[in-house]
Formats: sequence, structure tokens, C-alpha cells
Amino acid sequence: MLLSFVICPLKILWDSLRIIHTNKLLFCFILCFTTLPLSFLTFTLAISTHHLRTRVYHLEAVARVVSTRVEALHIWHESRDDAVSLFRTRALFTLLSFPLSLVAAVSAIHAAAHGKAISPRGANWKRPAVTVLFVYFLLMAFAPVPRVLAAATLGSPVWIRVLARVIGSGGEVYLLSVVGLGIVVSVTEDRAGWEAIRVGWGLIRGGRVCGWVLSGLFVLVSGVINRKVEALLQNQNSEIGVWDKTLFMCLYALVVVFSYVVTTVFYCDSRKRHDNNNLKEPQDHEIEDCDADSASEL
Repeated sequence: MLLSFVICPLKILWDSLRIIHTNKLLFCFILCFTTLPLSFLTFTLAISTHHLRTRVYHLEAVARVVSTRVEALHIWHESRDDAVSLFRTRALFTLLSFPLSLVAAVSAIHAAAHGKAISPRGANWKRPAVTVLFVYFLLMAFAPVPRVLAAATLGSPVWIRVLARVIGSGGEVYLLSVVGLGIVVSVTEDRAGWEAIRVGWGLIRGGRVCGWVLSGLFVLVSGVINRKVEALLQNQNSEIGVWDKTLFMCLYALVVVFSYVVTTVFYCDSRKRHDNNNLKEPQDHEIEDCDADSASEL
């Protein structure tokens, strides 16, 4: 258990740092031309929609406590209009960020796996694109599950509510580790979509705890960054200083690149373990057959 919780994740992180150190210029290129623009779009979206998101949350809270039904319906309609506007803005930013996200993922994974830059003409962009879209819809489908569990246990004892939250959050983190492996599979192997996710699900066997810890680490770091940005937006009336904005954008870009490298190293480790287990199984069957033949001769 100690091996899964501490030693295995530390080994994966150390190997990832060594790969980045060996190919510093390549990963700096990926950082500057893919993840930094992606980070800029992400923070621009968060800053530009902060006032609208706050307004939607405020209107929803007010609609729950107003005394008359007519007033509540009017506030709900107003909240819905703002929510639709927010959805359209996010959809526009998603269309802009998807190509950058795809190029960043494929470039970083290929560099970590092969130690060289990817050829734009020689790369198969269709498989990763299909897999990333599949992962996006899968995560969207799972996103309400923790909130549904929390709502279902709202009147229950504290330990039940804590258990429901742990199960929901833990399941989401585990799903992130599986789909991360699926994206790496789509880049390194001839698989796409559900098939890539299925292979990732099979590869994580034997390393579930390690994958969960690594995925949870990046969720924790990105969550801390998001909370810091939200706190700055609340304190500074939706405006962040140039220095703070640059710092958080660079930090987020580094986390994205490092997460791709770590996931690729974890994939290589899982693939090696999976192949070794497949080689051992026939040998075990041969030993059992030899024992059976010896017993029959006796």
C-alpha cells in the first residue's frame, strides 16, 4: 500500500522531471506556443464571465427565498437569460481553445513518449480529436453525479454526507486518470474514442491507486489556482493585476504540460506492467500443464 501511495507516484513524477530536463527546448516550445495561449484563453474566459456567473448565482439564491410565485418566476426567467448568455460565451471559447488543447496534448504526449517533436504532416490528428471529444462528453455526463449524491444525502447524518462526497469526488478523480490514459493511448496507439478509453481502463489495473494519486494531485493544484483567481476576482471587483494574471497563466500552463508528461510516463509504466503480466500468464499455464502431465505419469 505504501508503494502505491508514495513510492510509485514519486517515481513517476521524478521520471517526468527527467524527461522534461532532457528535452528542455522542446517542452519550452510546446509551452510557449500551445499551453500558454490556452491558459490565456482560459483565464480570459474566467475573468470576462465572472460578473455574469456571480449574477446568475445571486439570482438563483434570491428566487429560492422570495415570498410570491410571480416574483420567483420573473427572477428565474432573468437568471435563465443570463445562464444562456454565459453558455454561449463558454461555447465560443471552447471552439477557440479546442484546437490549441488538441495540439498541446498531442505535442506534449509525443515528446514525452518519443523524445522528439511531432511532425504535423505525419501525425494522425483524427484519433486524438475523436478521443478528446469523447472524453469531454463523458466528463460532462459524470459531472452532475457528485452533486446528485450530495443532494440525495442532504438530510442524512454527517458521516453519510461526508461518505457521499468522498465517493463522488474520488470517482471523478479516478475517471480523470482513466480518460487521461485513454488520450495517451489515442496518440501512441492506433485507437480512438471508446476503444482508447477501454484500453486505458485495462492498463490502469494494478496501478489504480498510483493513477488516482497522480490525478488527484493535479486536481488539487488546479483547484488551488482556481480558488486563488476567484478570491482575487472577488476582492478586486473582477479585475486582476497584470503581474498576478501573468503569474497564474504561466503556472497553469506549466501544470498542463507537466500533467501530459506525467500521464504519458504513467502510461508507459502501465503498458510495461501489462505486457509483462501477459508474458507471465502463458508461462504459468505451461507450468501447470507440466505438473498435470507429471501427475498423470505417476
